[in-house]
Amino acid sequence: MTQTIDYEGRILETRATETVLDALLRSGVDAAFSCKGGSCHTCLMQCQSGTVPEAARRSLPEHLQRLRYFLPCRCVPVGPMKVRAPQPGDLVTNCMLCETVLQDDGSVILLIEPARTIRYRQGQALQIVNGAAHEPRARITSDPERDMLLSVQVAAQDVAALGEALQPGAEFGADMQVRGPFDERPSQELPYPDPDPQLWTLLDEGRTMRRVLEAFYVKVYADPVLAPFFEGATMGRAIDKQFSFMKQCITGEKVYMGDRPRNAHHWMIITHEVFDHRQALMLQTLREQGVDEDVIARWTGFEEYFRPDMVKSYFWPRQVGDQLIVNDGFSPEVLGESTLCDHCQGEVMAGETVLLHRRLGTISCERCADLAQTVA
Repeated sequence: MTQTIDYEGRILETRATETVLDALLRSGVDAAFSCKGGSCHTCLMQCQSGTVPEAARRSLPEHLQRLRYFLPCRCVPVGPMKVRAPQPGDLVTNCMLCETVLQDDGSVILLIEPARTIRYRQGQALQIVNGAAHEPRARITSDPERDMLLSVQVAAQDVAALGEALQPGAEFGADMQVRGPFDERPSQELPYPDPDPQLWTLLDEGRTMRRVLEAFYVKVYADPVLAPFFEGATMGRAIDKQFSFMKQCITGEKVYMGDRPRNAHHWMIITHEVFDHRQALMLQTLREQGVDEDVIARWTGFEEYFRPDMVKSYFWPRQVGDQLIVNDGFSPEVLGESTLCDHCQGEVMAGETVLLHRRLGTISCERCADLAQTVA
């Protein structure tokens, strides 16, 4: 049964079993998304009217559920809906300032008490809301397992942007707001780590690794958190790529022809929770396959090494040298030969104009997309 979706004034019809996100993308709406499976929360939207299915909101924090936020990738509408992009003010956290401490290098430590729980890791960043176009970032220095108050450090060059209310000597109890936390983008792509040729010998010259990866990817492709990241990639291809990548890391031999993790995953919003989930599945598989604990630690050490190049809070462009390559959004294309529409499976003849999603590589025919709509 079709349903009507009003997205910020643009009206479109969903198809049977189609999610709100798929309907938006089919129609040429450049909606933010990454995993398409509810793990990353990149596609978050707010429902202004209509019914939000429970499956589309249950993984969100309570304060966002109260504001009628939902995940379009998990939402098969049960009736008409009016939806919009997230409102910036809804995604901030109110806090109370407890103390400001001026450091010798001119930076400032803020000790703050959030009004609600913020899930964070040491080293992540928060943006301090100041009402200006430039919101200073503050690096989180507290330990969530040990510290009662949230401690953040503002670099010396950003202290002035905090405003008078948050300067050293500020009054206890001052109100403030923060956004985040965010994972900072490393300034450069990580090089390959130092090889460990002995580990390759312990892995029976790769035969044990192949056996582990084959068992591991069976779990990955059946896992509701991880499987969405592999949409469109065959299991055999995923195994072969990971095998050659790990072989090059461990042996130092140049056998891997693909991108290193930063570029290979540049569009994927992978949280620490998702990365940890993946690592837990790998540990389970390694132990099921009888791999020695020392070998497990050395193997997973290579994977953990690349965590900073994979975990992110926002989209990174692909980078080749100094050039940033953005392949998101849509473009109208004239077909050189006949093909089928990826959405309705209808025939599209050579010479017809279609809407190409540059990242996914999917096309929408004139019946599925509003080609008159201006696209990026």
